[in-house]
Amino acid sequence: MSRAAAFCEKFDYPEELAELLGEVARAAEDLLQPLAGIVLTPSVSSGDFLWRRSDGRVEFLSDLDGFVFSDASAETIAQFRDSLARIAAGRGGPAFEIDLSVNRISQLGKMPNAFQMVETHLAGFELLGEGLLEKFPSEFDPRVSRQALLLNLFKPLAAQSEEQWAQSAARLLLDVPLIATSEEGICRPGHRARASWFLEEDTSRFAASQTLRQGVEAALAARLDPPGNAAALHAFLVPAMEALLPLIDGEGLFPSSPNLALVERLSSWLPPLPVRRRLGELRSCLRRRTSLSADYTWWRARKEALGGAALWGLLQIAYAQRPLERSTSEILGLFARQSPLEIDRLDFVERACNQYRAGFFELYPSRNRQ
Repeated sequence: MSRAAAFCEKFDYPEELAELLGEVARAAEDLLQPLAGIVLTPSVSSGDFLWRRSDGRVEFLSDLDGFVFSDASAETIAQFRDSLARIAAGRGGPAFEIDLSVNRISQLGKMPNAFQMVETHLAGFELLGEGLLEKFPSEFDPRVSRQALLLNLFKPLAAQSEEQWAQSAARLLLDVPLIATSEEGICRPGHRARASWFLEEDTSRFAASQTLRQGVEAALAARLDPPGNAAALHAFLVPAMEALLPLIDGEGLFPSSPNLALVERLSSWLPPLPVRRRLGELRSCLRRRTSLSADYTWWRARKEALGGAALWGLLQIAYAQRPLERSTSEILGLFARQSPLEIDRLDFVERACNQYRAGFFELYPSRNRQ
């Protein structure tokens, strides 16, 4: 039985969210058998879900994230995803999505040792099922948080409107407290709770940066009163990342124009790749061959490091008025296994974002929902 009403009452969420969660639970029970349950993850399960009343109706602003554990067939999982899209339609802003990852029941107890999984262990909510949270990991590897940060550099670049951009920029800036607590080896659940801790902290090397503190203040204000002040967020986005990234390894400033030395530096941040992932990347090379040299370079390199370096260059171009330099295009081409883009065209950033998406979806095919 769904616990949607009690959950929404706990966080003073609107009745409309309880209705939506009830529909999600019923769709899962109808379509996904056998079903172990549904776990809602932070931010919704930590009280940070964003919504507003507009013209007499409730509009959902945050994504609704979580996990479903089921051994249903691929066909019924596809039907479930279609149901989620119908349930979400018309109930939120343009970026609202019900993002529930469907996993085999055997995956319980085998979730990756990431900060977000421990956060779910500590502050998740079982919408359906019993005993699921205790099977999530209780310890995490901070290198996984660094990897997630590199992927999240794309969020502002992918925004389709000013409101979406403001929230994406705020979300990236709120990775600052996450990294700060992750590097301490401590999991503090919830965006707002982490931001409040960070702004009150006076011993962390991250909190000592005035730029980071001001960026987090602007981001927290945007989360509490969406969409937030886009101009304030714009002023802090690149400076905050410029202050944050060197603090992770203490190796000095990042170059504004990425290069292979930066890729190697970022690679040293990351957790080791499992053999299964290496074999999957090798299959990608065999399925879509380019040149032996380019394919080997792509296979050998850490793709999150290649992509993170390219995104860093794009952020500099898009939000710090740095000049277009070919190195950004070359690193991005390596990431996507495509020819480097011409840098003398006005639409370079748009084309670069499309090329990054192509490389990302080759790396993570299951994330391609287009």
